[in-house]
Amino acid sequence: MGVTGEVPVSVRRLLPDLLTAVAPVVGERLVGVWLYGSAATGSFERGVSDVDVLVGTEGSGLGSGPGFGLDEVRAAEARVLRAHPGFRDRLDLTFAPAAALAGSLLEPLLVVSPGEPPHTARVLPRWALTRALVRTTGLTLAGRPAREALAPAQPQEVRTALIDSVAGLRDLAPRVRHRGGHAYLVLTACRALRALTTGELADKAQAAQWTAERRPRLRPLLEAALAWRRTQAVRDETPLPAELAALRDELLDLAATAASGGEADLRGG
Repeated sequence: MGVTGEVPVSVRRLLPDLLTAVAPVVGERLVGVWLYGSAATGSFERGVSDVDVLVGTEGSGLGSGPGFGLDEVRAAEARVLRAHPGFRDRLDLTFAPAAALAGSLLEPLLVVSPGEPPHTARVLPRWALTRALVRTTGLTLAGRPAREALAPAQPQEVRTALIDSVAGLRDLAPRVRHRGGHAYLVLTACRALRALTTGELADKAQAAQWTAERRPRLRPLLEAALAWRRTQAVRDETPLPAELAALRDELLDLAATAASGGEADLRGG
């Protein structure tokens, strides 16, 4: 593994131990291990950003094959976090079988999400976004290069995934209670809006900047969301001020317009 460049030092220290922990779990079934997201693109924020890693495996029936299941993954996660406690609740690790790497929605994933125990998860349309991000920005840590191992996400797949994401955000909005949740909702909406408008995927911070430049009236909301993300304000459940709630709804409306095939008004204001 020769990861250098813009990968943060703390992440570079984590990765060898992660690979060592994962190797006996996957064994000879390994297709590849890829780092993606902010740690690979240069927008990583120390103490805030997650470390996103995708592990591709041969075969199917992930989690039910001999010697490969939730217990093994749980033990591997614990081993990594004992050595790197600063990444507790910030390690996002996904094991994907070959069928999912090829674009199938039928085979489940095995997931280690921040704040959740390892679990299996069905593949949603939004999986196309992950595939696209890994292929375009992912760094190969072991095995085959991402562009060889993952099938490209077709434009309609990506659009369907973005539409699904926007619909999920609108459903989520009334249930969000803490500032960390509001930050996730707002920044994810910015990423969907940018991608639906330009056809380009970007990380959340870049998408927030792009949105603020084109819709300055949303800047107070976007700056607040970035601040909440940096401070990990997950315990702050103070009701969202009316003016920010209105701007959040305006942002979601813009994303919904773009998702429906309309032209979102990004001319300023």
